Amino acid sequence: MARRSKPWWHTDRQCWYVNIDGQRYRLGPDDDEADREFHRLMSLPPEQRVAKAAVPSTGPTVAEIFEKYLEWCQKHRAPRTYEWYLDHLNSFVAFLGKSDEMPVANLKPYHVVEWADTHPTWGDNYRRGSIVAVQRPMNWAAKLGHITASPISYIEKPQATRREQVVTVEEWKAIRDYYKKGDPFRNLLEFAWETGCRPQEVKAIEARHVQLAKHRVLFPAAEAKGKKRPRIIYMTKRAEEIVRELIKAHPKGILFLNTKGHAWNYESMNCRFTTLKKHLGTKYCGYAIRHGFATRKLEEGIDHITVAALMGHADAAMLSKVYSHIGDRHDYLREQLNRESVIE
Repeated sequence: MARRSKPWWHTDRQCWYVNIDGQRYRLGPDDDEADREFHRLMSLPPEQRVAKAAVPSTGPTVAEIFEKYLEWCQKHRAPRTYEWYLDHLNSFVAFLGKSDEMPVANLKPYHVVEWADTHPTWGDNYRRGSIVAVQRPMNWAAKLGHITASPISYIEKPQATRREQVVTVEEWKAIRDYYKKGDPFRNLLEFAWETGCRPQEVKAIEARHVQLAKHRVLFPAAEAKGKKRPRIIYMTKRAEEIVRELIKAHPKGILFLNTKGHAWNYESMNCRFTTLKKHLGTKYCGYAIRHGFATRKLEEGIDHITVAALMGHADAAMLSKVYSHIGDRHDYLREQLNRESVIE
């Protein structure tokens, strides 16, 4: 006897689905509506269900294109890239509400702009990246022939700006000391300050990535940025102390969790930085900590190739940005000038 089809909840997509005769059907995020759609599908003759799945009368919906793109992204992109798109596309679909079943042909640029406007705390770079996260699945679908053309191929976005902010040693002490030792956010920031890792890297570290015997964290190539080579994060003694304590509390899964026990994301970190601004007067970001690491190490006399390797760059070209920051440190430049030997 064949097993009766039963709706199931897709946690990543935050939506109900059902598999009938080998075909997956999207039922929607609402429990009651999903139940009604399930019973409607079951009442249809098999040929009508197949026809509905293969050729929707109004063309593919926004949610269906997002679903296809996420499945492709999960297979061909790094986990953190998949999670980036997943978070943004889920957010956009939630914004559309019941309109998430709208045909792609009905999607307009103003839908994306109005969605972005509901997040006033987004900076220009993040707003730009978020809009691109919604545009890209549509561009991908057009290239593969799922749709004729993307209806949101052009949306006016903020210009990308270079991350100029650098946390100095003095600023770092003020940031660190604002939080009690053991505070989840202090742990995250302190690990980044000690190792120079990217914000998305520290947020993704799991116990399985940690190699305490070798004093490092290792992301396999498939999980590293670019997916071309492994990413090794070397740990200082302080970074190891933090990780050892976290492994005791979380022997499996993500190590750096917020006070609610959830993995850190842009919104939760931005909330903490916003609160910090009220006390210190400056709005910081995760990359400012990383830039502070690079500047600090270069000023300590470590050669730029070694610093680039510690930061996970394939070569030292990216450090040209850091050198420009050092160019603004006039006190440091004067000190270096005065170290020159005097010719008698």
